[in-house]
Amino acid sequence: MDIYFIGINDNILQTQNNFYGSITVERNFNTKNNICFKDVYPNKFVDYNNIADLKKIDRFFIKCVKKIIKKNPNAYFMRYNEHNLKHFNLRKYHILSANKYQTYNFINNKFKIRERLKTITNILHYDYVCGRKKIKNYLLNRWSMEDCDFVLQEKFGFAGHNTFIFTKNNYNQQLKKLKQFTTYSISILQKNSIPINIHLFIQNDRVEHFAPSQQIINTDKNQMNYDGALFNLEASTEKLVIKEAQNIGEFLRALGYQGVLGIDFILSNNVLYFMEINARFQTSSAKLNEMLLQIGEKTLFNKQLNLLTTLNKKNLLMKN
Repeated sequence: MDIYFIGINDNILQTQNNFYGSITVERNFNTKNNICFKDVYPNKFVDYNNIADLKKIDRFFIKCVKKIIKKNPNAYFMRYNEHNLKHFNLRKYHILSANKYQTYNFINNKFKIRERLKTITNILHYDYVCGRKKIKNYLLNRWSMEDCDFVLQEKFGFAGHNTFIFTKNNYNQQLKKLKQFTTYSISILQKNSIPINIHLFIQNDRVEHFAPSQQIINTDKNQMNYDGALFNLEASTEKLVIKEAQNIGEFLRALGYQGVLGIDFILSNNVLYFMEINARFQTSSAKLNEMLLQIGEKTLFNKQLNLLTTLNKKNLLMKN
């Protein structure tokens, strides 16, 4: 079985050498057998919050899958969800997926998931403002009353994409980066906070957690960018993170989600705040996998692959 990865970016996974190849949107120059959307459409800017762009990407995925499987009937394709793949034969084209698009989309939607989880865990206060002019007025009004910086985000994003820091000195420049008629969430920037990530793996009735890590976040041109992870949290902080993550994991299990995911928190003034869920492998997954191998445990990749092949076999039996 030759496993290909389908997704936005494969640099999270390529260091594990688990994949025969990949079909991605973003380019990674260290990966063998990679077919990249941006190589085929080099002048195309991809907006991950635009439905038309997402549909074009999925048509690209399907075209590549069909081309690969003609040459390699033993190819299988790992995908996080079934978005726009249902109109062709998943069984015939060996698509391995654990979650319905509606579930996957809801979990990755920063606006919706925060609203649902506010009765389960601590959530920062967010205001939602649409359009550059209204955002400018909102910020100027807030700054007339308090001295603070703000974080603006779109509904969807990854690795810091579509997350912007606004200050009194840069807001005119930052406004130019925003889309004219898009809604953004706005929250106060928690200075001197600690960003934290934890992996969960959900299968059937079990929610499994792994060692949480402190994320290394760099700010480049007033945009947050992920730059690594440190697995050295204090015992009390680690215990708190695991407790909150387990509560969220039980909610996701009841929702029907299965597979790997990451939860982002920040620790600010000794309070842990939920930030977002990434229903996928994290950039720190490779480091965590190394740690798991050292203690003789299965890697996240192996867990995910075992889950997907098990679900695929069940689906084949049902269709037969």
